[in-house]
Amino acid sequence: MEHPCDPGLLPEAARKVLSGPAPMKMLLARGLAPLPPVALVSALYALSYDADQALRDTAVKSLGALPEVVLQGALGSLELPGAVLDALATRYAARPEVVSRVLRHANASDDTAVRVAAHCDEATAELLAVNEQRLLRCPKIIEVLYFNERTRMSTTDRMVELAARHGLKLNIPGFEGIVAALKLQLIPEAGDEPLPGDEFFAASMAEASVLTEDEFGDDEDGDFRTSGNAEKVQKSILEMTVTERIRMAMVGNAAQRAMLVRSPNRMVSGAVLDSPKLNDDEVVKFACSRSVGDEVLRKIASDRRFSRHYEIKLNLCFNPKTPLSETLKLLNYLREHDVKKLAATRGLPSGLVQAAVGLIKKRNERKNQ
Repeated sequence: MEHPCDPGLLPEAARKVLSGPAPMKMLLARGLAPLPPVALVSALYALSYDADQALRDTAVKSLGALPEVVLQGALGSLELPGAVLDALATRYAARPEVVSRVLRHANASDDTAVRVAAHCDEATAELLAVNEQRLLRCPKIIEVLYFNERTRMSTTDRMVELAARHGLKLNIPGFEGIVAALKLQLIPEAGDEPLPGDEFFAASMAEASVLTEDEFGDDEDGDFRTSGNAEKVQKSILEMTVTERIRMAMVGNAAQRAMLVRSPNRMVSGAVLDSPKLNDDEVVKFACSRSVGDEVLRKIASDRRFSRHYEIKLNLCFNPKTPLSETLKLLNYLREHDVKKLAATRGLPSGLVQAAVGLIKKRNERKNQ
């Protein structure tokens, strides 16, 4: 939503006082003008974008500290413009009861709902999720709520199923796979209280927050090993539904992704590589791991987001599990000393070693020409 809004959209009483003399405008900026709540809040909104910095700063402060009677009076008026509601949602983001009144207001825009959805608490997420008409009109709300960790797991399943049932395709990585998995699961009805599955998912997310990297990883034989708290997290993950594991891959932390990337379910392991939270350091470790599936390594090798990093290319080539078709493509990008090391490394596919030897010979011939 663009700010400030067209002054013509503000209540008439607000427009009149905004055209008054400077002393009156400063009185207004302090929230002391004798105006009805809706006019006062609307005028403060306009002054919060005024060219005069003193007026602007004073109005911003007043708008964020409105007396309760003024705030509630303004929110109860149908004259309050959508842009002002949007500003109030920002100023009072820490007060869910105010944000919920903003969202229930007839003039609240879908843009405001999208922005609130990104960081709102569980109760506000539920308020947004039960308004199916708004969700279908603005599917972006579903997408944003999906990635909000505070949204209940059952709620995200229900919203995704709603979108699929109405022929909408959401911008969520692996959306088709999630929809397919939901067809094999029971979709719960909306309720006031979290379901046992919601509490289990939230607890599993919390458990992983205390993990350290030395509690999981590959052992000398290339098998994934866990210890301490990681064992409990891994056990919880094994008890999850497919859609729960996919969402954890999307919104969870590095430890959870390290476990989920090793899932035999391709939708789950693929979701890890599609996670917006995934960073290059994690992929570097995946690329050299012998406990991840070959399809994961193939996806890393073929994705330019990852394969453009030299260390990832190098780790993939030295990983005996990486499909030969992929390492042969990456071999030409390795530095000379790494190709020589590769040619002398035991345990790698013979086709790759032979290709490395041939590449060394070819490069030497070019040097001697």
